[in-house]
Amino acid sequence: MSLSTTPTVIRRYLAFELKRLREAAGLHQTDAAKRIDTTKGRIGHFETGRNLPKLPDVELLLPFYGAPELVETFCELIVQVRTSPVVFESDDLASLPPGFDFYLGLEQGASRIFTYDAVVVTGILQCRRYAEAAIRGHFTELSDDLLADLVGLRMRRQEALDRTEGPLHVDVVLDEAILRKEIGGRDVAVEQLDRLKTLAQRPNVVIRVLPYSVGAHPSLHGSFTLLEFPIERDPGVVYLEDRTGGSYRDDGGNIDEYTAVARRLMELALPERKSLSLIDSIRRELAS
Repeated sequence: MSLSTTPTVIRRYLAFELKRLREAAGLHQTDAAKRIDTTKGRIGHFETGRNLPKLPDVELLLPFYGAPELVETFCELIVQVRTSPVVFESDDLASLPPGFDFYLGLEQGASRIFTYDAVVVTGILQCRRYAEAAIRGHFTELSDDLLADLVGLRMRRQEALDRTEGPLHVDVVLDEAILRKEIGGRDVAVEQLDRLKTLAQRPNVVIRVLPYSVGAHPSLHGSFTLLEFPIERDPGVVYLEDRTGGSYRDDGGNIDEYTAVARRLMELALPERKSLSLIDSIRRELAS
């Protein structure tokens, strides 16, 4: 069972399932530790994704959890993680905020991404000059070399939109205010709006604008990203980001709540054609 996704996604899934299956069986981490003659801490590391279990571990744990039918699948996934090439080299990730390297692995392995952008266009849709201006504005004391590295990484992330096997589908709701921000100046803002118009022609990209006229809405708390993965029973994950790094929500209740918010934002946003019309109108204003 080989999956068209990244090692990060598979590791997270294995960790999630090992915890879920243990709890469903009414067992504690100490019970699992005794079963494979290890420590409670090591079981905890399996369940957070910090460490990958060995094949004999899952061959003993899964029947103990009442899921012997999953042994073969888990073993194949563990082998896939160990033999898959890395998505980004460690040098690419060294300067990233805490938690964002993990997000990149999830993003590259996702089957669908919903993002509500309240402040800036999401990185995977940015043109190069917009990315340069946004990164430079955020990190005010960045060297030119580091800026080039971060922009290059952001551009390489966009290759996920072009993959032929298991294409990534992206649904984006943009706050109207983003379209009117002159990040990098008017010329760059116009180029970014052109980029959005071009991307919206793709069958795997949906862009909608949340207009000012909507007023209050259920995501006034800010931007968020909801990721889905090509693995059966994987509930997905919510990614939130602030200045100091990223955080994740993978509890079922949190995911359901954010999914409902995403659905409501799609209802409130302008339809695709009207969204593109507004983008074009603002583009003409900025270009005049």
